[in-house]
Amino acid sequence: MRFLVFCLFCIGFCPALAAERDITVGASNNLPADHPSIVLMQQVYQQCGYNMVLIVMPLERSAHESNKGHILDAELSRTAEAAEILPNMLRIDVPIGYVRITAFSRDPQLQINHWQDLSAFRVDVLRGIYLAKINMQGLVYTEVNSVSQAIQRLLSDRTDVVVALGDETEKLLKQQATQGIYTITPDLAKTQIYHYVHQRHAALVPQLEAALRQLVQPAQL
Repeated sequence: MRFLVFCLFCIGFCPALAAERDITVGASNNLPADHPSIVLMQQVYQQCGYNMVLIVMPLERSAHESNKGHILDAELSRTAEAAEILPNMLRIDVPIGYVRITAFSRDPQLQINHWQDLSAFRVDVLRGIYLAKINMQGLVYTEVNSVSQAIQRLLSDRTDVVVALGDETEKLLKQQATQGIYTITPDLAKTQIYHYVHQRHAALVPQLEAALRQLVQPAQL
């Protein structure tokens, strides 16, 4: 009897032994299932006693739904600047990686060193990249819903430049063996990304931060 009581006590106070609970996390539909940020946050939530259920959707909608907090509990990864469009979210203050914002074109010799250089071209921007929206104020551009759509518009000469997530776009181009589209260097931006949770899960923040500090390599902090 005492052993049974002790076991129940442990389960009640140790998340690792308790039954896992689901937590829904929004993520871009442009991310592969094995993306490092997905794998990392799955481990983090598991360590905290949660089962991370990933719901993929366009970037902009994911931010909107996460901030509302009705169907999503958290947002997988956003820049620090994105806090401005996520007023109901709390940032876990440990970076989980980096994001590259990169220009792509059919012309490998294209010179784009700064955001303002884009003004000379027809430009498509992946919808929901808040950092691009900030830096392209005053510029004319077309928003697209997916990297696949952007690639098709480049190939059909409907645009000159696509601004998208660098790593994810390069991976898709490689998977599809797409010819004639080039990465323009340097990147327009490379910045740290963070996990965000809805404010109703404020009690989770210290646990998530502690787990992240254990799992993330010191060089990434």
